[in-house]
Amino acid sequence: MKYLPFERIIYRTNLSEQEVITRLSGFVEPKKFSFGKTSTKEYEGSVNDNSFEINRIISNRNSFLPQISGTIQKNNYGTQIGVTMKLHVFVFLFLVGWCGFAMLFLISVCMTQQKVSGDFFGPILMLLFVYGLTMLGFKTESKKSKEFLRKSFEAEIINE
Repeated sequence: MKYLPFERIIYRTNLSEQEVITRLSGFVEPKKFSFGKTSTKEYEGSVNDNSFEINRIISNRNSFLPQISGTIQKNNYGTQIGVTMKLHVFVFLFLVGWCGFAMLFLISVCMTQQKVSGDFFGPILMLLFVYGLTMLGFKTESKKSKEFLRKSFEAEIINE
């Protein structure tokens, strides 16, 4: 899923399940719905017995901030942490609508034009713009989270 705003990562660590949950709780605070966010921790969300749903706390706005969910499982080689990073559902629906509108516009231009004209490039540029913006916003933040989680769990990434 290298070219989509979606990632699945599996970490393997020698820490116990309880130690992973303790470390998660150390850098995750409950979600707050306020305008002047002052936070002492890096992430917000919820940590349950063997799962978590978090996102990074940032000082600026980024609609493409990855929503991180994960599961913690004990296996023969230590503890395995399966992480999924994806777009917020409302952002995803907005992008589907944007791309659908651009595609309809592109189809209508193609059906009405006999030859390639300047109108043909408008919807293509709209699609390229939204793709580039989405990937830039998502991948820069997912890279930071991926590395932060790897260091926090003293883990190795076994599957990307």
